[in-house]
Amino acid sequence: MLPDSADTRQVLKKLLWKNDRDFNKDEINDQRYFLVAEHNDLITKARHDLNARELKIMDYVISKIKPDDKNFNVIQTSMYELSNVLELKRSGRTYSQLAQNLNDMRAKSVRIYNEVERSITMTGWFERAKVWENGKIELKINEDFVPFLLRLKDNGHYTQYLLHDTVQLKSKYAILLYKLMRESDKDNGQSIPIVQGAPDDFKKWLGAPKNYAYKDLKKSVLIRSIEEINMKIDDMDLELFQAKRGRQVVQVEIHNNFARRSSTKDL
Repeated sequence: MLPDSADTRQVLKKLLWKNDRDFNKDEINDQRYFLVAEHNDLITKARHDLNARELKIMDYVISKIKPDDKNFNVIQTSMYELSNVLELKRSGRTYSQLAQNLNDMRAKSVRIYNEVERSITMTGWFERAKVWENGKIELKINEDFVPFLLRLKDNGHYTQYLLHDTVQLKSKYAILLYKLMRESDKDNGQSIPIVQGAPDDFKKWLGAPKNYAYKDLKKSVLIRSIEEINMKIDDMDLELFQAKRGRQVVQVEIHNNFARRSSTKDL
């Protein structure tokens, strides 16, 4: 495990990754089309500060979980595999950055609110992360995530999406909005999926700065995320609506109009 100290970044920079190897026999192109499945509460009620690359790494790790897994297995992977699946240029610099990401994720906290229990789970993403100089990686998801990632068909209320989709997106806001849109699609496109809430709700869901006025949230977060998703995700055509009380925007809705277009084509 990498040390938690001011010298961690320097330690990572010294790792040479001279013997770059792919330790996993699965086809990398196939892995991009693995499904990521997570409980809806992890999408709508979790609060954290993962950046875009860290969100993709977590999706990659979750995609390794099998539907019938009863416990979290140690994930065996490599810098070679991780950089290829995430469509990153393979280099010593990239590998050192990925190692730093893993160390940061181990230390970063996540809080998940449970409405039924009226409790907040405060935990970290990984129980441990271990890397070797030859590029081998071992990861173990924190056991606190068992209710949110294992045996989801038994518990219901979960969302599935392709790892390939989130890998394509560059902004953390776009990734988180994409997940919210998937979660809102309760009937598999039979009706228009809608994410709605007050501006402050969107700040919480997307991890936007708390001091953003609505005009900043709209311009820098919502519009840019919508444009990126519409450009890169085949079955999403997002549109923003807003309701005002006087001059103040009090309600925001984002619709996925792809369902409407698809049903029109079927007529």
